[in-house]
Amino acid sequence: MVLLVAAAGGGIWLYQSVSLPEPSASDLSVPEPGDVSIFPSQRAALRFIPVAAGLFLAQVLLGGLLAHFYIERAGFFGIEEIFGVHILQLLPFAIAKTWHIDLGILWIAATWLGAGLFLPPLLTGHEPKRQSTYIDILLGAIVVVTVGGLGGIWLGSHGYFGDLWWLIGNEGLEYLEVGKVWQVGLLAGFGLWAVLSIRGLKPLLDREPVFGLAHMILYAGGSIALLFTAGFFFTPETNIAVTEFWRWWVVHMWVEGAFEFFIVAIIGLTLVSMNLLSRRSAEKAVMLQALLVMSTGVIGVSHHYWWVGMPDMWVPIGSVFSTLELLPLVFILYEALGQYRAMSETGGFPYKLPFMFIIASGVWNFVGAGVLGFFINLPLINYYEHGTYLTVGHAHAAMFGAFGFLALGMVTYMLQLAIKPGRWDGSWLRAAFWCWNVGLALMVFVSVLPVGFLQLEAAFTGSYAAARSVAFYNQPLVQTLFWARLPGDTLIILGTAIYAADLIRKRFVLRASEDDPTVEDMAVAEGVMGDD
Repeated sequence: MVLLVAAAGGGIWLYQSVSLPEPSASDLSVPEPGDVSIFPSQRAALRFIPVAAGLFLAQVLLGGLLAHFYIERAGFFGIEEIFGVHILQLLPFAIAKTWHIDLGILWIAATWLGAGLFLPPLLTGHEPKRQSTYIDILLGAIVVVTVGGLGGIWLGSHGYFGDLWWLIGNEGLEYLEVGKVWQVGLLAGFGLWAVLSIRGLKPLLDREPVFGLAHMILYAGGSIALLFTAGFFFTPETNIAVTEFWRWWVVHMWVEGAFEFFIVAIIGLTLVSMNLLSRRSAEKAVMLQALLVMSTGVIGVSHHYWWVGMPDMWVPIGSVFSTLELLPLVFILYEALGQYRAMSETGGFPYKLPFMFIIASGVWNFVGAGVLGFFINLPLINYYEHGTYLTVGHAHAAMFGAFGFLALGMVTYMLQLAIKPGRWDGSWLRAAFWCWNVGLALMVFVSVLPVGFLQLEAAFTGSYAAARSVAFYNQPLVQTLFWARLPGDTLIILGTAIYAADLIRKRFVLRASEDDPTVEDMAVAEGVMGDD
């Protein structure tokens, strides 16, 4: 606690000592969607959106199924009696959970990749030759790896691949279940995305220093790929403690470091594209927040080490630094509120709906990763609660609330630019936004967290085994709380269905792309390129 208080004071002093201009819409010409031309590579990047939406819909449907399994473990509302098929025989709980987790990572990553390829022409007015073709190749590769990886999980777990199970089947490690071959495909996809991003951002990369905004996007995306390589440092013969060490380097270094870095970088890039911040101001803000995020996240991942067989000292060290991650998240929330004030300065700001998602991402990032992450990572709490429903609440609020809402905000922004101005209708997306937010709040605060607190009490007064036993889950109060999750889950599924249907609607009102783009075709590119 002494270190936490000291670090909080130091972080606040550092943040206040660096002058960061607030986003402002006053005295600035915010480009209207109709003022921005759409280039062929941007139309190609838009194709990532429906693919990601399909993965998203599959994920939330599996989430509803998994939640119901805690109540009715041998069926699903009696459909096995109607159709004569036992759902657990086709989709065992472990496989459904694996797909649910992996689909969440895949749809968010696919959306981020698409957004990262959509924004460069907006900032530079530069369209590399055959860029759209290469983007289509990347999307096709992602689809192949996704289908192969998820299919391999099911086939591998049923023993169809023999000794090749860990290469093309189910590796059996949470979050890294897909076989090594499919992981190589994902890594190659990250590499291709980096090459395409460099091609698109080249005019900016040539003009700015190595700490410039375009470089920050590449560093953030590159750090995701670099950390993913830690998953190749082990085989089935490797000691389980070593395997788990490197697995957490992938999993939690992503969510506690690289993903947060990408959030601040992509938000900075978006603010610049809207003319709400100058490029230099955005660079300063991104560098400071990335420094705070990475400095706490890299050491904070060690709160997992004791659980994989490492010395006791990692319990306090890892928990303290992981708890300190609340600090940059407070600053990110502060920036989100500043962005909301900028958005409210003028009644004619055209991108209020995308900003609603970005602000929601900041709020849920603070709640899920900040407040709930702070609570469960306190050393005394972490020792008893590890793997309970408190972790489930933290994970859902942080993963979907922070990373998911940012991805959906970028989708909304991309669509608003790509659709004919007179045909834009944000009502369905706004309805989905409120379904997701209300549903997530109900799920987390009405059902998941109360169950987690009951588990924590059971672990304190009884044992860790008792807190995770079937007897605990079968208690009447716990079963009632599981039923209380139904409204929240239903709203999340409904919001996702509305979102998917709206994408189908909007597919028919997309604008035609420019065949021979130049910098003059972009409302913001000339200003960004001249912002030196």
